[in-house]
Amino acid sequence: MLVTFPTRAEDITGLLLDAESREPVAGAIIKAVGGKGFAASKSDGSFILKGPAKQISIRCMGYETKNEEVPLKNGEILLCPKETVLNEVVVQAPDIFHKGDTLVFNVGKYATSADDAIIDVIKRLPGVKVEKDGTIMYQGKPINKFYIDGNDFVGDAYGLATNNISKDDVAAVELMENHQPIKALEDIEFSDQAGINLKLKEDAHSRWVGVTNAGGGFSPLLYSGSVFAMRLARKTQNMFTLKADNTGWNPENEIMEHSYDPMFSSIYKEALWREYISADEAGAPLSESRTRDNRSWLANAIVSWGNGDTANRLKLNYIGDRLDYSSSIFTDYFSPKIDNLNQNDVLHTRRHSLNAELKTEINKKNYFLKDNLRFDIGCQRGASSVSGSFNLNQDVTRRKLSLTNDLRLIKKTDKRIFTLSSRNGFLHNPANLSVSADYGDPTQRIGINDLRHTTESQYGLFKGFWRLYVYGGVDINYRHINLDLSHFPVRQNTAGQYNALLASAYLSPKAEYDRRGWRIVLHIPIQWRHYTLQGNHDFAIFSPNLYLYRQLTAKSDFSMQASYSSYAPDAAMFVDCAVLSDYRNLFIAIPIEKNSSATSASTTYRYRNPLTAFFANISASYTYNRSPYISNKKFVNGFIFTTYEPLFTGAHNFNTKGGVSKGLCHNRLVIGLELSYSNISAATMRDDAKQDFRQEVLTANPYFKGSLNRWLSMNYTINVNVSTLKISSQSSSDAISLYQTLSFTIIPDDNFHFTLGGEHYYTRFGDSQTKDANLVLIDASASWQINAKIRLGLTARNLLDRQNYRYSTFGSLSRTDHIYRIRPRNVLLTAQLRF
Repeated sequence: MLVTFPTRAEDITGLLLDAESREPVAGAIIKAVGGKGFAASKSDGSFILKGPAKQISIRCMGYETKNEEVPLKNGEILLCPKETVLNEVVVQAPDIFHKGDTLVFNVGKYATSADDAIIDVIKRLPGVKVEKDGTIMYQGKPINKFYIDGNDFVGDAYGLATNNISKDDVAAVELMENHQPIKALEDIEFSDQAGINLKLKEDAHSRWVGVTNAGGGFSPLLYSGSVFAMRLARKTQNMFTLKADNTGWNPENEIMEHSYDPMFSSIYKEALWREYISADEAGAPLSESRTRDNRSWLANAIVSWGNGDTANRLKLNYIGDRLDYSSSIFTDYFSPKIDNLNQNDVLHTRRHSLNAELKTEINKKNYFLKDNLRFDIGCQRGASSVSGSFNLNQDVTRRKLSLTNDLRLIKKTDKRIFTLSSRNGFLHNPANLSVSADYGDPTQRIGINDLRHTTESQYGLFKGFWRLYVYGGVDINYRHINLDLSHFPVRQNTAGQYNALLASAYLSPKAEYDRRGWRIVLHIPIQWRHYTLQGNHDFAIFSPNLYLYRQLTAKSDFSMQASYSSYAPDAAMFVDCAVLSDYRNLFIAIPIEKNSSATSASTTYRYRNPLTAFFANISASYTYNRSPYISNKKFVNGFIFTTYEPLFTGAHNFNTKGGVSKGLCHNRLVIGLELSYSNISAATMRDDAKQDFRQEVLTANPYFKGSLNRWLSMNYTINVNVSTLKISSQSSSDAISLYQTLSFTIIPDDNFHFTLGGEHYYTRFGDSQTKDANLVLIDASASWQINAKIRLGLTARNLLDRQNYRYSTFGSLSRTDHIYRIRPRNVLLTAQLRF
């Protein structure tokens, strides 16, 4: 409570808050009952009423009138939002309002009775987009933090919360623009990403809330069951989830880390080594609920405790996933010398993973400490049967054991800042590939043991509008690699043991200027990198970067970035051993002693007007990559040997994308359009012959979502993709794909909801020999809200019982047509209990 001048003992002071969002209520009239004194609440909700008085009355448009006895309990008064009728004019609590850098969306204004979890509401907020994997985007960029009542105890795996928390338990969704989650870096390190906070209703605090679901169906026998429970108290927070399902659900999306919290500067490279084996990978550009023939399990527990600025969190996850895939491909290599590929693949995979994480964090204005310990263990097996151009079986087994400890310390004063970041990690990651084919029974064994240590420190000075920094760090990686390829007809070395030492040291001065809406950042990293692997190899790296940001108005901003980067070749290029990635693809590295480079420039413009619910963004980027080597694919008797040749090449990459969205009819409706275009001009080699190519992709995605009136809502989106591949002097090849969805939800009564929806997929393959592909999928569902806690649902998917999805993709010098089996017609009856 804020008080601007001393009060007398008989004066009455208090704080007015919205009962749903707990936001301050300004402009309310407070009057002594039976007296003459009155006062108005300030912008922070506080008030001072000259006393004495035994009872006070509070009136405010958009809220219920309330009487309170004096003295006040806790000094806080909660006002309940309510429509106020004045001569046929209705004054309501606002749909959306702007508070500093925060946009507050009133959930009650956006939610419908057909919505279940809060993610259903978030999907309809203007300026916000939810990706298929659950990642929340705002103005074209993913959010960088997710809070529940200001607490980030779920971490970056916010899918557990958004998919389970009831929309009825949330008062407001707060979207914090330019959010910096580390308090010590506020007003120091600028962020162009947003954070989201779910403001819970008062009755959802300090008690267990959650949901249980149970369902069964057929074609084949279907089941789905889950239990979710959450409790937020002042000092402890708990969240528990159990789920088993075979209806196409992906447990990975529930615990996926959606945000990326950078521990180190941009010099740090997260992955130093390539993954070799890919024979057990599969996927299609279609909703996973359509394609996953699964049996999946998830168990999750999050326990968080703390006091004030100190928080501790223990998180445990278990995933079990069994999948069956069936697909066919036809690959055209646009060459009469290379046989086209026909491949039919039936793949079965099994995966079990367990991870535990213990985190301690102190987040203060002048001090930040994070200590994070993570343990992962898992195993995976994939078995596939391949027919067509080849007839064979292949099996992949993987195991993983890793332990990682992160430590980050930030200490700040008015004129200085010091940062220390450290990471220590261990990885044990063996993998085996076994093939049983007509040409032989090759086996690829890979054994990996890896130790890595990274330490980085920063010292900074603040003087006026300038901030000056110096970064420095060391990165040391030791990896033992055991490779063994047997029974494969190749002349190259097929077995070997390698003890690799990778070491780097770097130093980076950095200067920032921040004044009157301008922010300019110059970053000049220099680095020395050393490899001890098949000899000693040293590389000098120089990567300057210039960033400019301009706050044009309160509603718009503009940014530009230009950079030059030189980078060392991958350490895997010095492993002189052939490695089999699947039954026909062999990777053969050659030593590269020269740096590659990239020159890039990008620009972004953003505009938003919360009062009119209008949001827009556009960005463009250009990158020129120059490399001292070129990829060379050699086709030998149906096999592909991928190696490299010492030849300087350049690649031009231009990208632009943008989006606009507008809320209509008091934001019950949202219309929008997203556009993107990319153009890549590069070169590659095939059978020792260099070939230039150009790829272009144009994508348009208009959409419409929301409620047409109280009893009818409609969602429509269409995605059009035009792809073109031009190889040297050959004629271009193109493919056009279209994906559109349309659904209607009828709400004759708040307790009954009926939804009818359809999806249409169209692919034009661009040649006269291949027939265009059309796929129409029809779904229907109905739900009955028996009471505030119990809901019954009936869902029927793929009513037309379509079996296959066809689409096309381009490689560097090839086009592949795909046929992917989808889930058959299925019906599921569910029961839900919320508590």
